[in-house]
Amino acid sequence: MVPAAGRGTRLYPLTKIQPKEMMAVGHRPVIQAVVEELAAAGIGDILVIVGPDKSVLETHLDPNIGRLSESEREPWAQEFADADVRIHFTQQDPPRGLGDAVACAEQFVGEDDFAVALGDSVMMGGDEDFMGRLLQVHEANRAAATLGVQHIQPEQSSRHGVIAVARTEGNVLQVSGVVEKPHPDQAPSSLAICGRYVLSPAIFAHLHDLDGGYGGEIQVTDAIGGLVEAGELVQAVVLGPEELRLDVGNFASYSRAFVRAMVAHPQLGAEFREYLRRLAAHLDDSSRPDPDQMAAGLQSNQEIGKTQTRQ
Repeated sequence: MVPAAGRGTRLYPLTKIQPKEMMAVGHRPVIQAVVEELAAAGIGDILVIVGPDKSVLETHLDPNIGRLSESEREPWAQEFADADVRIHFTQQDPPRGLGDAVACAEQFVGEDDFAVALGDSVMMGGDEDFMGRLLQVHEANRAAATLGVQHIQPEQSSRHGVIAVARTEGNVLQVSGVVEKPHPDQAPSSLAICGRYVLSPAIFAHLHDLDGGYGGEIQVTDAIGGLVEAGELVQAVVLGPEELRLDVGNFASYSRAFVRAMVAHPQLGAEFREYLRRLAAHLDDSSRPDPDQMAAGLQSNQEIGKTQTRQ
């Protein structure tokens, strides 16, 4: 399931009309990258949790709408293809937190374990599929919950769910607790949930017991804590050294995500990296050429040449 009902208030006014999940990370919207990630992990049915005024997500993920022919597309452009994926939608209205969004999937998942990938973050880098690795570890250990986690700086803890670690077994951590957005002095570790989960249906009973947590919302971290208290196995897998979570939750993180995705793009990256190199040189030393003025001058000269040719 993909929670995508949030209003994106930290990206306003960009999100006044456009959902944050439709923001571009590199050459494609975030929602497309997330759904393709789940499809690559072998997940065939995906439920997208949307809020009011987010019908554009359904439109974008419909392969029969707006598709370009090969002659119309840029060579590097990727169309979303759902040949092996069935996409479903349901509304969370009003949005009452991530835990409430997860609860919306109860009838959809039935008695099956399920993956959760936040609709405002993209995974990239590394040689393996991170969600696929989470699924393998979850199934192998018959866990109640398996969390993807990443190392963070202490000052970042107040923006994340942070885990407490009981012990480590190979590359898998056994979780003894989860704290939602703790003050740095109260964070139980430097490991934060990175927007990827695999959960068993046992989570729903604990979600139903919640009235509200941090910020007055239903927090999935509180339900995961309930699993721990009930003696269920909750474990975590850490992002590898080459793996990254790119988040689009605010302007600073979105800007980094877009730039990182662009510089890593196999077709567009080299030109974009060269542009950034020239821009940084100009900003450090204004006597160096401004790459945007250079581009504008080149375009102007081309237009003059076309006019002279016509004459």
